[in-house]
Amino acid sequence: MRKVTVLINRAARNGCDRRRLDAIRSAFADCHLNVLTPDSYQALCLAAKAATTDGTDLVLVVGGDGTVNAVVNQLAHSATPLAIIPAGTANDLASHLDIPLNPRGACAVARRGLVQTIDLVRVNDRLFATAGGLGVLSDVAVGVNRLKARQGAIRKTVKILGSPVYVLYSFILLLFSRRIVSDLAVSADGQDLGPMRTIALFVNNQPSIGKIVVSYPGAHMADGKLGLCVMRQRNRLQSIVTVTLMSLKGRHSRRKDVMMREGRAFTITASEDKVFIGDGEVLATSKRMELSVVPGALRVISGRLLVDDAYLEVRVEKSAIPLEKLGADR
Repeated sequence: MRKVTVLINRAARNGCDRRRLDAIRSAFADCHLNVLTPDSYQALCLAAKAATTDGTDLVLVVGGDGTVNAVVNQLAHSATPLAIIPAGTANDLASHLDIPLNPRGACAVARRGLVQTIDLVRVNDRLFATAGGLGVLSDVAVGVNRLKARQGAIRKTVKILGSPVYVLYSFILLLFSRRIVSDLAVSADGQDLGPMRTIALFVNNQPSIGKIVVSYPGAHMADGKLGLCVMRQRNRLQSIVTVTLMSLKGRHSRRKDVMMREGRAFTITASEDKVFIGDGEVLATSKRMELSVVPGALRVISGRLLVDDAYLEVRVEKSAIPLEKLGADR
């Protein structure tokens, strides 16, 4: 019997859905399941950290990107792999790893998917896996998180809208917010890119953020590099056009207000504190952000195979390393 630690975010969009629990118990019927529902962020982090030293062969997270981020920060640099049962709004990491939203499909990937390593991104003293940034981008993430925390019709509406809620909220900010411009100084791998008046700044470890906004189409999670996309100040309607093109499979790269760079480390400075979000969560609030790639920092279970910076689709039932082999692989 192999030990599987299941961490469930009860506050996630569909965290405690009965179908998910039944699918997990069915898929891992021959394993020792340690099912935990931490009642706080701190308890979640402690449970994830404990799983790296208590003989756990697999940590299975039921939640959205914020829950996954908390666990990622604990599992980084350990031998314990992470699997995801998506239960959030955007589910960026799960989507990029080809993990189905259907609970049984997600459990099939968790049980028979590929074990591989991916890069992480360090921003000051925190890590994230997918994409992040600041400016209107962070304002959108913070605003949507507040809506998701509300009760009643507003929360239900956000759940029904799903990922498009981020794009719709960004349009509202771009049209009506009085403060959408950030004055930043940016350097890439030690090269000064100069001062910029920006609407939003993205740092990508994968192409998309909010699932449908493809801010850096060429980003990969296992190439030791990060993608930087800066939206410079332009009139509000032009900025909306840029965001719309981002949402159409990343067709914004040739826009006059867009700057794209690739590198291993970025430094971002501002004259006042700025909020940086990553994996949909606030990770730093500072006048200076130091970002760097952390190569091969996390082991994940995926339905995709990463070879030579290109993702190859694989059939889950033919994937390489089943759970039974994880013990030897550790």
